[in-house]
Amino acid sequence: MEDLSLYNPEGSELRRMQKKMLEILDAFDEICRKHNINYWLACGTLLGARRHGGFIPWDDDLDVYILQSDYKKVVSVLKEELPENFKLQTRETDKNYWYYHAKIRDTDSKYYDKNTESDNLQYQGIFIDIFPIEPVPSMGFKKIVDKFILSDNRLKKAKPVYEQVKYTIMTSFIPIMHLLVNLSRFYYKYIGSKKTYAYAFGVFFYTKYNTDNLFPVGEIMFEGKRYKAPGNVDKYLIENFDSNFMVIPQPSKRRTHAQKIKFFSLL
Repeated sequence: MEDLSLYNPEGSELRRMQKKMLEILDAFDEICRKHNINYWLACGTLLGARRHGGFIPWDDDLDVYILQSDYKKVVSVLKEELPENFKLQTRETDKNYWYYHAKIRDTDSKYYDKNTESDNLQYQGIFIDIFPIEPVPSMGFKKIVDKFILSDNRLKKAKPVYEQVKYTIMTSFIPIMHLLVNLSRFYYKYIGSKKTYAYAFGVFFYTKYNTDNLFPVGEIMFEGKRYKAPGNVDKYLIENFDSNFMVIPQPSKRRTHAQKIKFFSLL
């Protein structure tokens, strides 16, 4: 049997990174529980919990989901209560950060990927992602809205004149798109049936989730501690991956994100 621990042996750069993400998760979990805010491990993080009892050995990110309706609340309390060595990164706290989901960043490290230098972010340390999810009318509608909402960020990086003109025109439609988003949220809050969820508007991923697999939120063991998880973990993972999610992928399909990590202090 293959020894997967060779990917992240104790003391390795990847294992140090995973431990730092776990430290961030612990702070996030404590604050969410204190304020009765639901969240759950998601994507490869949840897969790792189910298949490996912790991180996928080669994984170098950590994802959690919250409801979009809780997003403002969680952002507010995290701003006030995170430990000093962690910083909340949103469009409001970092002027060059353009994503519509939040990150919690470590201040004692630097995470290098293909965007680190070009984005000129204020916070650049190891992080966890906090993705809001919500009901949406359709994936097609969400893709159209996302394309316009994100055009202001693309404009910043557009070089050719025709690209600048294109995205300037698109940007003029952004207020209308935000109105449509607010109408959609009003509909699902008071009228529509919440049978499926997707990433919130502005978060450019398009997986759909069956409500019955998400709620009520449960718990799962991850790196020796219990964290929140979807109510039906296996069905959730089948929606994200496929029915063979417990099978270890071939080495060629084991992907990472970081190009380099720099630590400013010892763990």
